[in-house]
Amino acid sequence: LGPSKKLSRRILSDGPQSGLGASGTAGNPMRSAEQAVSRTKDIGKERDVPCIRLPRGQTRSSAHVFEIQGVLSPNACDRAREAVNEAFDAGRTTDRGVSLPTQDVMVSSLPQRCQDEIKEALELAASRVSRELPGVTLEFTMSRAFVIVYDAKRQKGLKKHTDGRKEGATLLLLISKPQRDFVGGGTRFFPGILESSFDAKPGLGSTIVFPSDTLQHEGLPIKRGRRLLVCVFATKKQIAPATPTEEASPETDATCASVDADDKTAPLAEGPPPDIAQLRGKAYDDRALAQECACVIS
Repeated sequence: LGPSKKLSRRILSDGPQSGLGASGTAGNPMRSAEQAVSRTKDIGKERDVPCIRLPRGQTRSSAHVFEIQGVLSPNACDRAREAVNEAFDAGRTTDRGVSLPTQDVMVSSLPQRCQDEIKEALELAASRVSRELPGVTLEFTMSRAFVIVYDAKRQKGLKKHTDGRKEGATLLLLISKPQRDFVGGGTRFFPGILESSFDAKPGLGSTIVFPSDTLQHEGLPIKRGRRLLVCVFATKKQIAPATPTEEASPETDATCASVDADDKTAPLAEGPPPDIAQLRGKAYDDRALAQECACVIS
């Protein structure tokens, strides 16, 4: 009789948790819905994360390079890293049709949870950098996001280049851990002939942000393992100030204009971006993806 009572107690205590985790809200859908809304609100909250101007200790560098630290948690990085490695090893890669010898994994081919966590991290990084650029905001779409895969047995690094079109800024989010997942690597920047080059080596879950089309850079080769960087190209927008005759309004504040007023680059075709998620496990349309990034080799 004693053991039976213990077993009954265990079943009763485990029952609610097995279906609802630790919430214990069995039979109470309102409580579950409230918790879901609460979690959604938490995701939307912007954390205050450190933003460091690179190179460290130099205040007169012409290069606008920033490191935003800790935008993606270690657990989220591990989930994304495992998903990318699985896709890469299965051959679900693309070269995006660019001239550089890259084999990348589209973020849209990853599990939805990974996509959401990466999107939140990149938005946090873009928002944080925008605070360092008065009157400027960075905007991007996740259909352009991809993961650069540096593999010690295949593509170890990437030679000097710029990121082509006048996109505004490049965001690189590291989702593999230095010394554990890879050895070596980093991004080397070349500000100009009168300034020395410098290296950026962010930690796990941190993001490097820099000008896309004007700043030359290269991916330093790794010596061991696999280095994974989520990459997205953001458009730099300038928030247009309200004129004296206009009354300030949310619509006025949200008005944006391109920073590069003289930019004559032909815009991309109008309409929604291609649903790259449908290409999972299939051959990618390299011609369409080539429009997303046209890198220029120096």
